[in-house]
Amino acid sequence: METVKGPVAGPDGLTASGNTFYVANENTSLIGSISVERDRPVGKTSLLGAIFIVVNACIGAGMLNFPAAYQGAGGIHVGILMQCALVLVVFGSLLILALCADIRLSPSYQDVIREMCGGIGKILSEIMIIIYTFGSCVAYFIVIGDQLDSILTFIHGEDFADFWYMNRKFTISIFAVFIIFPLCIPKNIDFLKYPSSVGVLASFYVCAVIVVNYHIYPPPTAEIVTKPQSWMDVFSAIPAICFGFQCHVSSVPVYSSLKKRTLGEFTKVVIGALTIGFIAYTLAGVYGSLTFGWVVCSDVLLSYNADDVPVTVARCMILCNMLTTYPVLQFCGRLAIDSMWVTSWNLSSEEAERRAKPRRIIETLIWFICSLFLALFIPNIGVVISVIGGLAAVFILVFPGVCLIQFVLKHSAASIPKQRFLIAIGFIYTALGIFILGESTTQSIMKDVMNGHQQSGQC
Repeated sequence: METVKGPVAGPDGLTASGNTFYVANENTSLIGSISVERDRPVGKTSLLGAIFIVVNACIGAGMLNFPAAYQGAGGIHVGILMQCALVLVVFGSLLILALCADIRLSPSYQDVIREMCGGIGKILSEIMIIIYTFGSCVAYFIVIGDQLDSILTFIHGEDFADFWYMNRKFTISIFAVFIIFPLCIPKNIDFLKYPSSVGVLASFYVCAVIVVNYHIYPPPTAEIVTKPQSWMDVFSAIPAICFGFQCHVSSVPVYSSLKKRTLGEFTKVVIGALTIGFIAYTLAGVYGSLTFGWVVCSDVLLSYNADDVPVTVARCMILCNMLTTYPVLQFCGRLAIDSMWVTSWNLSSEEAERRAKPRRIIETLIWFICSLFLALFIPNIGVVISVIGGLAAVFILVFPGVCLIQFVLKHSAASIPKQRFLIAIGFIYTALGIFILGESTTQSIMKDVMNGHQQSGQC
């Protein structure tokens, strides 16, 4: 065991900077453990609360798209295999981010990237975080509109849209302005652990409805896809799965807010959150596919009859889930915007803090108005997920892969063979993420150009 202080670089490969103390032991773990010896900030979020926030960041609009993703990929078996592989990768990348966050006790995803990859990496991560979280917020508004339309059809009938006060654009706007916008204003997200718990329960109710209705509804008249027609079909599920399990941008602020900020405690959060997400997505994907076959909508709830009471309750529950998920993603996007603003104007810490409240309100307002405007004119979530789903691979694979490489080169106390192995893992993460981004983006463009509106899930 050795302790080092200051900008030290020894033959063991460990470095430290500033006044931070690192305790390194090559034999402790694969990476050669590094623990931060300075006082850690004490957060307010409990273990259970952190699990709920991370799960709520994952489960939502993505779950509704899983049946269509399974069918598009070539069936249930292919979809589940792809999901299992990506969950293992997600687990590793979340721990990589937490490990790197401990170097300087970074409070956000982009701060981790800055510490590990420098200023250019931080700027790139902030731009991608803004694009991804903004697109996700647009998708959540679309889902809210879908559920409100179905609920109003149940209450009033098919002619509800003839009344201006039940028009889709009006109802989405009302819910957004009076419920979602106030939740986006607070400085921190620890208060969301309470509504997030409701969102998690809502997601499980939706899964239960999908499972039960499989046994109630008659067998599907449409064919159930059992194998891919081409090797490219296998990759069509990746955007939906990546979108569904992308909680990385939210995970670093959650880790920062833990009452007990340790890698072991965060591992419990990750295992709990991924287990809940995996169960929910698998149930929705399998039973949604078996109920409707290849004609299932991109939002599976739209495939059910509007007069189905349990499904209507499920729509109300998923609506509640969306109302609490939007603020989490908006918070992460706002952090990125605020960081870019402070850096661009070269504001000191005192100046940034003094003007933080008005800046936060302006950033939130502009974000809110733009995302709401786009959601009012985009037809369904499949369009959004196909565009931003591949981008999720950047947060899940590319940035964590680069961070792992930099961590090994700058801070790891592992032996040379271990370091080489970890660097190879980092390169695999990075290369796989770039491949998924390019492949999913290309496939999305090809489907839009060649197939028009004939693809599965157009409702």
